Amino acid sequence: MMKISRVAMATITLAGMAGLSAAQPKADPKAPGADMSAMKMPTAPQALADMSKMMTGTWKCTGKSIGMDMKTMEDMTGAMKRKLEMDGFWMHSAFDAKMGKMPFHFDSYETVDAKNGWRQIMVSSGGEYSVGTSDGPKDNKIDWMIESHSSMGSGHGKDHIDWSDMKTGVKAMGEWSMDGGKTFNKIYEMICKK
Repeated sequence: MMKISRVAMATITLAGMAGLSAAQPKADPKAPGADMSAMKMPTAPQALADMSKMMTGTWKCTGKSIGMDMKTMEDMTGAMKRKLEMDGFWMHSAFDAKMGKMPFHFDSYETVDAKNGWRQIMVSSGGEYSVGTSDGPKDNKIDWMIESHSSMGSGHGKDHIDWSDMKTGVKAMGEWSMDGGKTFNKIYEMICKK
């Protein structure tokens, strides 16, 4: 059986790679993306900056959330901290609450994708993560369609946020579907004030 040294294998490999690179066609300097010096740094979404003027800060929240029995609504209290991060590209929300006696935490990030609209990514205590999509704010309200995943399975939700009356506070209400998005039931409602 013939043995080939590592040095010989490396030499053969490098020679083959050199041959492949020499055989590649030359890049067209007029092709899109060919001139890296023409690339511009992206700018943070103005729509997110506009929304952040109303939403940044620390909020005290009270409301009701569905209990562990998935039937009764329990008292909920919490605090939400919201701020623009990552050079203005993401709005970060950190929420700590008690739903009944059970503590709950989530972190979410929202941004605006120029092609696809508003996007949200959330992770929460209990191992859940979700991705949300929205057409964006209208009349100081925003609705999110949510796809959620956890060790208990996957599901569909809706979040409705309304900041049209800041004297009352920011109203939030969430719905959850147990049948693949055919019907939705309320799982929480709260009002948050600065």
